[in-house]
Amino acid sequence: MKLKNMPDKKLLNEMSELAHRERELLSQILWHLKEIDQRKLYAEMKCGSLFEYCVKVLKYSEGQASRRVTACRLLREMPELSYEIEKGELNLTQLNQAKHFFYEEQIHVPEEKKKVLDQIKGKTTRESEKILWSLKKEEAPRKVTISLKEETLDELKKLQGLKAHTCQDLDSLLMKMCREVGELWNPKNIKRRSRGASIHQRYISVQLKAEVWERDQGRCQNCQSRYAIELDHIKPYALGGKTTLENLQLLCRNCNQRKGLFTLAGDDKDSNANQNHRNNYLKGQRNLSVDPHTRKRNGNHRCT
Repeated sequence: MKLKNMPDKKLLNEMSELAHRERELLSQILWHLKEIDQRKLYAEMKCGSLFEYCVKVLKYSEGQASRRVTACRLLREMPELSYEIEKGELNLTQLNQAKHFFYEEQIHVPEEKKKVLDQIKGKTTRESEKILWSLKKEEAPRKVTISLKEETLDELKKLQGLKAHTCQDLDSLLMKMCREVGELWNPKNIKRRSRGASIHQRYISVQLKAEVWERDQGRCQNCQSRYAIELDHIKPYALGGKTTLENLQLLCRNCNQRKGLFTLAGDDKDSNANQNHRNNYLKGQRNLSVDPHTRKRNGNHRCT
């Protein structure tokens, strides 16, 4: 399958159609699993459970099998979930989250389950987790597992000792650290005198950075992400753009790089110049073997 020279719009349209067909196929798979479960047909394949059948016969991983078994059994109680899955309003991960929530909160009535599921429709995994957490009858600490180097753990214990009077457990210590460091690191809280930089220079003063950050609320102005945020000249500096509040915006790294694919070659994304510019950039990306999150960006593709 040759996709390298396919126009962007066609590629996106085909991807949307494939994703829709994938969800339709998933819905059919769940209905088949439900029927196999009801008939206990997995026994014909010398399997002791539907889960074992999914792993040994259908070759799903344990995680994939568990999510599909959970979803098909919820489908038995609420057949209307099939339509929500096809639309993309609910996914297997959300249904698995909901299943654990129903078990912990002892919810057995389908009508009550539907009310919970309605609240997580169209949400991300993390958003769904927060909603389900807020619906719990009793608030309890969430258990998480993290891997730390011995040196990091030692430093954390030192801080815990220093703040032992005000932070009696690790949770309260981490919360205090997050709040204090968040205030220190938040660009909009950094107010310093400007160096009097000219609007015709590339340099962006600390004061101007803080103003842009506050105006854009620390979010990418294209996708609203808060991760790996960068300052971007709306009209590139290389094309005469000025270093002013009006010509600066926040973009995440990915959106900034995406913009850089076309900025210097013009606005027509399907033009030959842009296609060549994009293909050369992507070819360079494919040839890089290092971690894309740690490598230095090629200056030819950095959007400024």
